[in-house]
Amino acid sequence: MCRERRMVPLPRIDFRTLLQEETSMRWNFLDQEPEACAVVTRRMELLYLNPSCQSLVPIDWFSRRCFEVLPHEEALCALDCPTIHAVQTAEEISYAEETLRLEDGASMTLGTAVIPLRETGLARAVLLFREKAADTDADAFTTRLLADARELQERVSH
Repeated sequence: MCRERRMVPLPRIDFRTLLQEETSMRWNFLDQEPEACAVVTRRMELLYLNPSCQSLVPIDWFSRRCFEVLPHEEALCALDCPTIHAVQTAEEISYAEETLRLEDGASMTLGTAVIPLRETGLARAVLLFREKAADTDADAFTTRLLADARELQERVSH
């Protein structure tokens, strides 16, 4: 006796949304940071942005690569980006600097503290961004940003 089998369509699972929700639960404590923070993969895919950082990028930022959504001055910034290099190679907190071109045409220099992550799955680093004014003492700015990044690293590890 042969029975006819009917294929019942299975509901489609939106894995991207599930990943975004899971990532949001893991990193939502960064929403308390007044400065822009991002969580990135080794390939520079954006996993999480706090509200301060979301104001710099389009709405559809999730899982896109940083250089696809941040308004960089150089079209080929990914080829020689110190932040990307630090995310991929740094074992300790490091400093990088980049310039963004805002919608109004103005430039913004960002100091970036790259906080490497260990054993957190897909996430490779937390980026702490701080605007650097032209008249800022460079050494003092870098020292303060790296000190703040060490404090943030303590919160990330808990």
